[in-house]
Amino acid sequence: MTKKHLRYIILIVLSNSIFYVNGQDFHYSMNQLSPLNLNPALTGWHKGDIRINSNHRSQWASVSTPFNTYSISTDFTTSKFIPIGILINQDIAGDSKFSTLQLNLSSSFNLINDSLQQLRIGFQGGYTSRSIDINQLSFDAQYNGSAFDPNLDANESFNNFKIGYGNINTGLMYVRKLWNNHLINIQLSCFNLNRSDQSFMGATPPIGIDIKFLSKLEHEYLINNFFKIKTSIFTINQGAHKELLIGSQLHYTLADLFNLKRALWTGLYYRNKDAFFITAGVIYDAWKLGLSYDINLSELVPASQKRGGFEIALIYLFRKKIKMQSPILICPDYL
Repeated sequence: MTKKHLRYIILIVLSNSIFYVNGQDFHYSMNQLSPLNLNPALTGWHKGDIRINSNHRSQWASVSTPFNTYSISTDFTTSKFIPIGILINQDIAGDSKFSTLQLNLSSSFNLINDSLQQLRIGFQGGYTSRSIDINQLSFDAQYNGSAFDPNLDANESFNNFKIGYGNINTGLMYVRKLWNNHLINIQLSCFNLNRSDQSFMGATPPIGIDIKFLSKLEHEYLINNFFKIKTSIFTINQGAHKELLIGSQLHYTLADLFNLKRALWTGLYYRNKDAFFITAGVIYDAWKLGLSYDINLSELVPASQKRGGFEIALIYLFRKKIKMQSPILICPDYL
């Protein structure tokens, strides 16, 4: 089997996973830097008035046409103290330009909020549009015996090249301050609760998207005024797809001159049977920049050459006035 043939097989496997496993869902290694994709309960959970997030991930460029994911979001609290979040996702995958465009609205509420703990619940709903460019694909019927001929009929039929459906998501977050500068953060979220039909072929019965369950357990230890360590375990369960992500980050806060927050961080994570990835970033007052790179360790290594995905996240926090979102003594660094 040649390397070229192996790449085609890998692309077929990746395409099937997109159609039947991931559904509407988007995948970021730096999940904490895309909070509205992680958990609707994170809507409005920051230390400012308006938060603006942007994310980009490029994956499998070494195999063939890269898979690109883009997100932009904003969340803020209204004059009635109701958090509102707006999230736009776009994913473009493979040679077929398999495209997913999604718009979500979210909100969250405090169930418990005191000086030691906080319990929040969030809700999210929206609309997803998916399309495929069949003209970018080739089929065996277009092989004329010696070469591929795009002018030949593919002898394939699709009922739709574009579909749309609604999506309903929800999540919980519990944060508690423990002894001696320890903070624990527990998150549970569910996506695709309505299990919308995602079939392009008009399948009977409909092909419903599997509900995706996310969980995250994070422990933060403030060593001193300059250093802190964050260790987390993150899981995804969606149908046959199971994922476990574990790792740690080291944060270093520089001298707080002129009332500006300046910090650096770096981290190392392992995604089971898939990849290691390294992450690093900087905080400068209202700006937060994060970078990560995946080192592929899965069965795709012969084609990927261990090159996985590059990711970048940029966050800006707009503060009109000084206020505290929560009386919890150790504040979130989601910005």
